[in-house]
Amino acid sequence: MKLVIPNMIWHGEKERIMAIAIHPQQNLLLTGGSDSRIAEKDNLSEDVGVIKMWTILENSSKIVEFVGAINYGHEQTVNCLKFSPNGKNFASGSDDYKIIIWNQQVRQTFGQTEPKLQWWPLTVLTGHWKEIYDLQWSKNGEILISGGLDKQVIVWNIKKQKQLQTLDGHTSYVQGVTIDPRLRTIVSLSQDRTARIWRIMKSQRKNFNNLQFYQQWVLRKFDQVQKTDSQQQSNLQEQQQQQQQQQQQDEKKQNGIFLGETSLFTFVRRPDWSPDGSFYILPAAEFWVDNKPIMGAYGFLRQSPHVPCFFLPTNTPALVIRFCHKYFNRNQDIQQPLIELPYKMIFAIGTIDSLLLYSTDSPTPIAIFGNLHYASITDICFRGSNLIAISSCDGFCSFVQIEEGYFGSEVPFEQLPEYVRSLYNNDKIEEEDPSKKNEESKKQDFVTEQRIEFKETSDGKKKKVIIPKTLILDQLNQK
Repeated sequence: MKLVIPNMIWHGEKERIMAIAIHPQQNLLLTGGSDSRIAEKDNLSEDVGVIKMWTILENSSKIVEFVGAINYGHEQTVNCLKFSPNGKNFASGSDDYKIIIWNQQVRQTFGQTEPKLQWWPLTVLTGHWKEIYDLQWSKNGEILISGGLDKQVIVWNIKKQKQLQTLDGHTSYVQGVTIDPRLRTIVSLSQDRTARIWRIMKSQRKNFNNLQFYQQWVLRKFDQVQKTDSQQQSNLQEQQQQQQQQQQQDEKKQNGIFLGETSLFTFVRRPDWSPDGSFYILPAAEFWVDNKPIMGAYGFLRQSPHVPCFFLPTNTPALVIRFCHKYFNRNQDIQQPLIELPYKMIFAIGTIDSLLLYSTDSPTPIAIFGNLHYASITDICFRGSNLIAISSCDGFCSFVQIEEGYFGSEVPFEQLPEYVRSLYNNDKIEEEDPSKKNEESKKQDFVTEQRIEFKETSDGKKKKVIIPKTLILDQLNQK
């Protein structure tokens, strides 16, 4: 294993990077952050954009090479980036309250002689009324969930480009969200020191185009785990008010299982589900021993999502959890694995200043990388099983290069259990009956172009802005 921190300009001059994402098939890496001016290096001017694109280089110490910026769509800092599982789209959430779904298309733009493959806005999702801090795709790529500073979790249907449900309950910022690969459970983590588990309603399990969730569990303290169901929803608001009052009274008497605002000064608490849906891990956790806190992360099995099955300690607050989406053969010599599974999975825990690598085979880390950055880590992503990318508020990204076979031999797809294979075989949500679709929708195709405008900045200078323009063409009239 080798740690590499490329010496290059990322966003502006050491401006914070809030998110990082790697395409599941292409050698493409995205970073999201903020740019206030053009960055210059070696007499070359890099494009300004809150989303920047990088090519991952094979067998090179440079790791990545800048290829361009997306300088339209978002007006403010991009806090979260995620590719859809099939790589056809990616989603970005920003301080401008917008989520943009981007699609890769071949387009000819202004100033180009030939068309080329580019990322274009497919749709803009509006529903949050404050900054958006985390989002995640469902395994089938049709559902997106998001959370932000408006204390809400929103469920979106990407195929229909509409909001399905707003999940209310948190009393402070929602800083992390994750969705079960089996599309049964959503978990949200907030600055209010609670994790909330939202369960899909049984009547909606086969109607994936109109998913509805209810709040099943509230995780706050071990003796205050609250269960809610559809029969208790009418009393939920009153119970929450009582909980808040009780929490304020007991704050000095009893400690919770998640870090409070005074202990965690970042807006990042990013949980993750395992790729097989068997368990999930929550960061920003603490475990109290003799009235002293130990920081770390809790793991929860899907069979008992409100009771931790393990605790992984860290020296500084855990901020980000990310899984590698590969399955490996277990080491049969290990007698006490972290979780008993027929295969081995790898995951990373990012703390304020360190990266810890774990496998489900062992409760102790495989590797620890410390003192990575000058400021807190914000995001982590895997590229297969040979590269891990880490972003930070200090404006830099670091990479862990992993030798082939370091985690062991990969389990062939056909040898995985049926419950795992089914997650990859049934990725399509049921389509509507074509006869019920609006005939007018069949007449329209969307073609996106670009136009250039010059906007005056606060210092009196003119800034070039490339703005997408959408044209609606009637196909019948073109025949």
